[in-house]
Amino acid sequence: MTIKDVEKLTGLTAKSIRYYESKHLIAVGRNQANAYRHYTEEDVTRFKWIKLFRYLGFSIEEIERLLAMNADEMKQALHRKADAFAAQEELCESKRTLCLLLAKEYENSETVVAEYNETIDFLESDEMSELKEQVKEFAAPNLITVIAETLICMAPVFWLFYNILAARTDLLLFNGVVAILCTALTTWNWMHYAQQYKKNRERVKRKTRNMLWLLPALCAAFLLGITAVVALTALFSGWALPEHYLFFEHGPFAGAALVLLIILPVVLFCVWAAARLRKKPVEEMEEASDLLFLWNRLGKWRVAAIAAWLAALYGCAFQFTAVTADKIIRYSPWQPTGVAYSYADVEAIKTGFGDKNFSFAEYKKKGSFYYQITIDGQTVTFHTPTVNEQIQRYEEHTYLELEEFDRALTALGIPKEADETGWETCDLDREYVERFLRIIRNKRQD
Repeated sequence: MTIKDVEKLTGLTAKSIRYYESKHLIAVGRNQANAYRHYTEEDVTRFKWIKLFRYLGFSIEEIERLLAMNADEMKQALHRKADAFAAQEELCESKRTLCLLLAKEYENSETVVAEYNETIDFLESDEMSELKEQVKEFAAPNLITVIAETLICMAPVFWLFYNILAARTDLLLFNGVVAILCTALTTWNWMHYAQQYKKNRERVKRKTRNMLWLLPALCAAFLLGITAVVALTALFSGWALPEHYLFFEHGPFAGAALVLLIILPVVLFCVWAAARLRKKPVEEMEEASDLLFLWNRLGKWRVAAIAAWLAALYGCAFQFTAVTADKIIRYSPWQPTGVAYSYADVEAIKTGFGDKNFSFAEYKKKGSFYYQITIDGQTVTFHTPTVNEQIQRYEEHTYLELEEFDRALTALGIPKEADETGWETCDLDREYVERFLRIIRNKRQD
């Protein structure tokens, strides 16, 4: 095959073909009869690759290295080039925006030139480049997180199917809207992941690989967190609670907040410990976890963050009410030793079933039961009380403590407001529903 044949097959000029030969990008054989160049099909394919690489902006030196690479190395090099094009696209877009702004504000040219020169200096600074890179790294999705978010968003969808099967038509409208929103969010999540994977394939794949080692760390964190909650609850019941208490309950939100405040630092510690065991540098640790990224970015504010966490932990821990055989003791952050009241100090009782489709307070939701007392002008709600494990009858019969507590209060003639409306929607076992109905229907026996 002659050079003219190669020109026709590749679209390259004879000058370009000889130039690439002179740069040793290709070694062409010679015809032994006349010493003319003799090109093969493999040479034509190689020239086509060279032409394609030149079109993509690779230099001669880069093409020489590319042609010597294996398949995996070639793919990585092309992904890096794609990332470079994405960066150029962002730069071109910012320059286009600047052109439009300059055209709009050209009348104030002296002021505009000074201001935009300062802006350009800032945008081209090393600090800005580093910040952009960190933001891109933080915003890049990973497959593990996307799957976890999908599972969370699917919960309302499963809830919708459950309500349809259970014929709970009163919840279908609200549940349907939430399910649609969660489905839309899940769809957007996967579209965003696909878009980012297409633009920054290597970054997304690296972040996904870095997240894989977090799975055992998170499992360990979950087990340690549950153990810590159980241990602290046992310590709490032995130290803060009064002797011979019957049951106690945290405030409507304090219990859940307390569990989160305990588990969150355990998760952070396990992720950090797993990263250190792998001897990963700080930069790679930040890439591996958004939690570590945020923690490392706190810098000098870490002490303030720890102090805020301790304050929140203290505030949640000392928001509970304990009940003994003859006392009701209220604990608060301002009164950690508690304020004791007798049963006779209770001003009113209100009990019934939740009636709301959605509420941050669990006891207000449909399917829930609550028992409220008013004491010293403040309302105390018992929804899922924690009983003294040493009292065998409470361990054998759940919610019996509330029934006995109600009998003791109604015997004192305390006004009671009770409503059994909505008991049909209670999700608990029939045994407990019957106990709740006995509490509601219980009145003072004169």
